[in-house]
Amino acid sequence: MRASVERGRKARRGAHVKLSDVAKEVGVSPITISRALRNPEIVSEDLRQTILRTVDEMGYTPNLAARALAGRHNGIIGVITPALHQHGFAGLMIGIEDCLRATEFRVQYSNTLHHADGEAGELRSFLTQKPAGVIIAGAESYRDLLPLIENATCPIAHITDLSQEPARLVVGLDHHAAGAEPTRFLLSRGYERIGFIGRGTDIRSRRRKEGYEAAMREASRFDPDLAIGGDEGSSTGLGRELFARLLQRVPDIDAVFAQSDDLALGVLIECAVRGIRVPEDVGICGFNDLEFSAFTQPTLTTVQIARYDIGYRVADMLLRAIRDEPPGQDKVDCGFSIIPRGSTR
Repeated sequence: MRASVERGRKARRGAHVKLSDVAKEVGVSPITISRALRNPEIVSEDLRQTILRTVDEMGYTPNLAARALAGRHNGIIGVITPALHQHGFAGLMIGIEDCLRATEFRVQYSNTLHHADGEAGELRSFLTQKPAGVIIAGAESYRDLLPLIENATCPIAHITDLSQEPARLVVGLDHHAAGAEPTRFLLSRGYERIGFIGRGTDIRSRRRKEGYEAAMREASRFDPDLAIGGDEGSSTGLGRELFARLLQRVPDIDAVFAQSDDLALGVLIECAVRGIRVPEDVGICGFNDLEFSAFTQPTLTTVQIARYDIGYRVADMLLRAIRDEPPGQDKVDCGFSIIPRGSTR
């Protein structure tokens, strides 16, 4: 055993350790090592532990490029998202990784930062590496993506607004409805001059804004001055700034539908600074039901999205496609819930 450990230490300091080196050390064929690393359940517990210990001691790292050349794919599932940096994406990411954790696949992320012109390039880059599959988690536009998707040799699953183009391997929600229903909720609580604040630049926010406008028109309360946005990412500071500007424009505003809980928190803070009572003078509804929204003072009314469930279900859908199993459903609407709390009447 000591000799084996010493050889492992030397391997780390020396040349690249090959699969055949590990096989020779364990006393089995290279194909057995390869299969055991891809599907550990196919070998006995004792052999599995011996292989894993030897891999660790020798510092062996699988060559994914060689694996891709030798087989159908490199064992990687690519995830393209515009919002890896935002709090709301964490639930999706955990759902995806929980679904894939016990499999032979590993996840690799690409963050487009809401730049639609970079999405096709990121997908093309993934596809050249022969991934097992790809999840497009919130594309801004499918115009340039569709030709790549149609010619891809691996399955591609999607998290989308349900108005977007993909017809299969889709999990998402109707963001138009997710803008209209919270607005109707605020109207039902007696608010009339309801503002809308958010980025407004990505497709999901645009659809929610359209839903907000439709609900306000239905109630004969629509006023274009009540909507305000910015190009910056959602933040508490931006929420304060946008609400302050909205008050200058529409002093009699009595409610705000914010496109993230971060923005809603900024509105809540600005109200406190100005002595505006919440929910009596101004009602506030956020979006995403982030953890802090249940602990603010008052607590934030918000729209809850099943982010973990969306991530888990899209990963499971992709996994079934990779394994040539029936997907169950081609298109899943995970919906949303309004969570009434202390920031609204």
